[in-house]
Parts: sequence; C-alpha cells; structure tokens
Amino acid sequence: MPPFDLDHVPPTAWPESLRPIGEYTHEKESFDSWWERNRPVLAHLPEDLCEQWIYKHWTYSPFSFLPLDSLGWERRAWTGEQLLAAIHRAFGGELHPQFDYDTFQRRGGADRHPTAVALDQGTWDYPMVLLSTPFGVIDGGELLPDVRLVIVEGHQRHRYLNALHVLGRAPAGPHETIILSTPLTGAARTAKDIDRQ
Repeated sequence: MPPFDLDHVPPTAWPESLRPIGEYTHEKESFDSWWERNRPVLAHLPEDLCEQWIYKHWTYSPFSFLPLDSLGWERRAWTGEQLLAAIHRAFGGELHPQFDYDTFQRRGGADRHPTAVALDQGTWDYPMVLLSTPFGVIDGGELLPDVRLVIVEGHQRHRYLNALHVLGRAPAGPHETIILSTPLTGAARTAKDIDRQ
C-alpha cells in the first residue's frame, strides 16, 4: 500500500447527525447531552476520545476525514522520550521550545494554560490521539516512509511536552495515547504490530 498522502486528504466523513447542537455558537450543548444522544452510534470508541476530539473540535479537526464507523483503537502509555521520538506532527506548525514554554506558562501561576497545569503535575488530563500510518506518509510534498504515528489531536500537549524536554524539565509521565487505525492508511493493525516493524 502507498504512503498516506496528508497533502490530499478526503473531505470530512463525519455525519451531520453527530454535529453538536449549537456548534460554532456560545450556546453549544454540553458534552453529556451530546454523548447521551450519540453514544449508540459511537459506542465502539472510548468516551474520552469522543469528547476531546469529535465533540470538542468537530470538523475543525483536519482529521475529520476519518470514517468513524471503521476506526479501531488502542491505548498505549509512553515515556516522554519514547513519544517524542515516535510521532510526526502534521498541521501543527513549527516548535519553538522557549517561546512555547513561556506561552503555556503565561505568568507561571494560577493563570497557566490547562495543558501546563496538567503536564507540570506529571502528565496530561486527556490522552493524545495518534493515527497509525504503517506505510508512512507524504507531508508537505515530502515522502516520509518511516513515519508510523501522526498526531490527530493533542498538538498543544505535544508542543508543551517538547518544550519541557528541551528545557530539561521533563515531566514524570507516563503519557497515555489512543492510537487509531483505519483502512484508509492500511492500518487495520494494532500498535503491537507497529512495535514489530
């Protein structure tokens, strides 16, 4: 199978029936209300994944092309070093560790970004979501045959985790992820298969 082309992704595959009521307004329905209505359709996916990715980001997510009904998933915990070495960042912009650290820390007290509050205590509050790409990717016109995991949701967590590691302030971890598999990328396999490559 060819590498997955991140430069030419399909249009959104998410059914309009899953759109949160009041999306794009200040009256967006609560996650509990949304989940109660949509749980039967999404029961094969973990609740925290649905909240943090589908409900929160809706089709703002550049990965809304992933058909939800055919997604497989598995949880995996990593050390910070393992995770930073294993994942590819698409659609997330360049990393600037000191600037990123300062941005998330704000004034360093109670006003810190929620990502900083969580990671400063050892790990994040929601798992980072990754996409399994067993045949590599094309990103920015570049063939990257060795990329096996791409960040789907969690770019801010990645940005701050990277800053902490670069600046010698690595959090204890471990850091939980949810790895998605989809036939679109040829990934009907699990993370255990990724390890064997």
